[in-house]
Amino acid sequence: MGNCHPGNFGGCSVFCFCIFLLIGCGTKKNDGEKINKEVLDAAAVRDDVLKSLHSSQVSNQLKFERQLFDNGLLNDVDRTNHYLKTGNKGAAAANLGIYMSDLSCLIAHGKREEAGRYFQACLALSEFIGMKKQFSQAIHLGFNEIIAGDTNLEKSLAVVFKDASNTAEQEEFKKLHASALTGYYIEELYLLAFYLKAYHSTDSSDSLFFGALSAFANQKDELDNLITYFDHVQLKSAGLTAYQDLLSLQSKYLAMDSKQLLKETDPKVVLRDKSLQDIFNSLFSLRERVINF
Repeated sequence: MGNCHPGNFGGCSVFCFCIFLLIGCGTKKNDGEKINKEVLDAAAVRDDVLKSLHSSQVSNQLKFERQLFDNGLLNDVDRTNHYLKTGNKGAAAANLGIYMSDLSCLIAHGKREEAGRYFQACLALSEFIGMKKQFSQAIHLGFNEIIAGDTNLEKSLAVVFKDASNTAEQEEFKKLHASALTGYYIEELYLLAFYLKAYHSTDSSDSLFFGALSAFANQKDELDNLITYFDHVQLKSAGLTAYQDLLSLQSKYLAMDSKQLLKETDPKVVLRDKSLQDIFNSLFSLRERVINF
């Protein structure tokens, strides 16, 4: 792909890929037709889910050791062909969301070669599910300032996204969009949880730990919003096997006293909390199911 390499994007926001999940919810309208209030409500729900994870800007501060990457921290990019060959577009969309989160993580850690492979995986999956135009918009909007200053990169992207289009039909598009949102959300939560579980306390880094804990623990409403969005696009009726796991995760969040937990000042005490550990286990199980579709 020539100079079209995510590693070249350097200091851009690691969250720009959530633009893919924010632009349009796949609905179309005739000229002069009013946007249905239900559609607007669903779009607001979707946006709130993503904003909840990024308002603190804590995720882009997380740093993982090389050993964790080597031991499978991220979803294996070599599984891309599996998602393509199975023909399950819903699973492919969910793992597109996961790969987009992983790609952001790699960019944040300056891992250029690995980021290039994940970019290609995202590109292939977005084309397979009929959302290549959506992905191209995410790239151009998310990296606009950097792309505009690199003539070679602009040309490379122009070739990659030439005649890019969304080929999925309206109702299918909404379901695939919701699946991608879910995969992205799950992976963002997973990376926060992994950081918390693997944390070793030092005076200088405890503030980041508690920032990550706050972002992770305060997800009850957003998880409810995500499930509400599922209901709006009737995704559960489309056979998303992870739906029951998502409901289980929600029940674990409801059982946790997040206000009390966030009053703790010792990371070791926090990590001994049974309710938090139950959420970790439920999330890791859900994520395992999604990547093994």
